[in-house]
Amino acid sequence: MLFTGAGSGATGSAQTAKYVIFRDDDVAPNADFAELQAVNQVHIDKNVPVTLGIIPHPWPAPSGNQLIEVNQTFLEYMQSLTSNHLFQFAQHGYTHLDVGPSPEGPSEFYGRPYAAQYDAIKQGRDDITQAFGVTPTSFLPPFDKSDNNTLKAAKALGFTEYSTAFADFMQSGGNLDGMRLDTISIEVTNASFNEAPSLTSTQTLQSLESATNQWLNDPNSVNTFVVLYHPADFEGANYTVSASKLNTLANYIDYLQGTGRVQFTTLDRSVTTTGNGAVASSSSVGTTAVGATDAQNDSAVFSILGAILVVLLGSILTIRLRRNKNRPNR
Repeated sequence: MLFTGAGSGATGSAQTAKYVIFRDDDVAPNADFAELQAVNQVHIDKNVPVTLGIIPHPWPAPSGNQLIEVNQTFLEYMQSLTSNHLFQFAQHGYTHLDVGPSPEGPSEFYGRPYAAQYDAIKQGRDDITQAFGVTPTSFLPPFDKSDNNTLKAAKALGFTEYSTAFADFMQSGGNLDGMRLDTISIEVTNASFNEAPSLTSTQTLQSLESATNQWLNDPNSVNTFVVLYHPADFEGANYTVSASKLNTLANYIDYLQGTGRVQFTTLDRSVTTTGNGAVASSSSVGTTAVGATDAQNDSAVFSILGAILVVLLGSILTIRLRRNKNRPNR
């Protein structure tokens, strides 16, 4: 099922701007590194931002900051992305292990005491900050399953955005305990196992376009469409990167841009673009991106104003010189 229920941005027949957020989960030292790089390159080539859901501590051992200590290649690569405005670093749990006593599938946090959840989320947040110099503000519970203690802990630790499945709190977008909620709309998957079982999973461009059209044409839909995937979803035969799956993602981005009805952003809304040919800009929530055409128009306007100013100053100087020339000497 594709969830497009009323929420943030929906005002009956009057609809605010529509945004698409790509959420890449399970970014970790043990992630499919070649796939992670390849998918990120698609976003760079298309000038489309993406939120990276980072797992700080994917192995039970060793202790310490695994983001720093166990995979130098991953660490250096991720550090290189911090200067690229297209990439938002978000926190995707702490271990991503199924340790929560959830009656509805796996969970890292569901049902655990508040103190245990708080400590785990805090440690993960601090590890990300130490490794990359970036403090995440968006929290993504693993398996898209959490509870009210998870919300309280995330809010207490300064998180301002929360992204999970609709079924987690039966809420589609809007405000969730003082944090902005962006629920997942669709999952692009390469596996039979779906991290969030209530979500529609898809592997074809046609199904992605169909789901997106449903959202775009629903006047009561939320204003944000969250597309979930993982690096492993772009794995091909014999553990190679699938060129065809990368091509599907690239073509989907082209389709979204071609609609002329969406802008691309991240969970924290720190950057918004219109895709290829657009100038990415740091922005506040809901700020419209400035495209290349708009930038050129702005430049032309400033040029014209500058020329007018030069003419006016020249005229003033000419008048003064004439007056001074005609004055008698004193």
